[in-house]
Amino acid sequence: MKEETRFFVDKSLASWDEAGSIHWEVTKQLLEQVSDSKFNALEKDFDTLVSGYDICGKSVVQICCNNAKDLISIKKKGAGRCVGIDGSQAFVDQAKLLAKAAGYPDMEIVCSNIYELPEKHVGQFDFAVITIGVLNWMPDLKRFMSICASLLKPGGYLLMEEIHPVLNMYEEGNPSQIAMSYFNREPQRDDQGLDYFSGKKYQAKENYNFHHTLADVLMAAITCNLSLKNFIELGKNIGNWCGDLEKSEFVPPMAMLASWQKQL
Repeated sequence: MKEETRFFVDKSLASWDEAGSIHWEVTKQLLEQVSDSKFNALEKDFDTLVSGYDICGKSVVQICCNNAKDLISIKKKGAGRCVGIDGSQAFVDQAKLLAKAAGYPDMEIVCSNIYELPEKHVGQFDFAVITIGVLNWMPDLKRFMSICASLLKPGGYLLMEEIHPVLNMYEEGNPSQIAMSYFNREPQRDDQGLDYFSGKKYQAKENYNFHHTLADVLMAAITCNLSLKNFIELGKNIGNWCGDLEKSEFVPPMAMLASWQKQL
């Protein structure tokens, strides 16, 4: 891993560890909910995408799984072996608690910097999953996508639900407005905290996020032998960012769904 990449990732993971206790005040409410056999925390459109594939008994890995509520939801749909990967020990601990409460005490939750993932996971999965708020934390998008692809068996699928890159141009407000070029590639430093539930600001350890264009995302997938099978753009607020735009007169693309298949 490049030293520059390590710097940004280490800083951001420290910030996420710091935010763990804040998120747990909300997440702990899921402890009872996940025990329900019909528990499903997937966003509606992503749930539809996932349901379009035969995941029953199939192996699934969620990359940057946070508290693993989405992975647990997929397991409830009948998936086989499920593995969650996250770089924050605080959120890995939460994921393990939720998995146990859901009735899956043996669900594998791995704490690892995604850029330094152990080789034993390579080529092990039928499906890899990315859900809201992952790509912007990746300083090296091409390397990240190649790692995602490497986890898949030949013919396996990468399913993604993400904030649309156009939304990176906006600054939250009343109303939210365009404040940045779509092509701004500078690391975005922040120390106002990661409480995206209440939006409350606090003096936090610094973190860095990165703006990737739609072309960046699509080309990164192409270069690692992934073939696009489905792509959908949505004018819906799925990431608690500039949510007012969903009801504005001219709604920008706010979310995107995609599926890729690893070539044989």
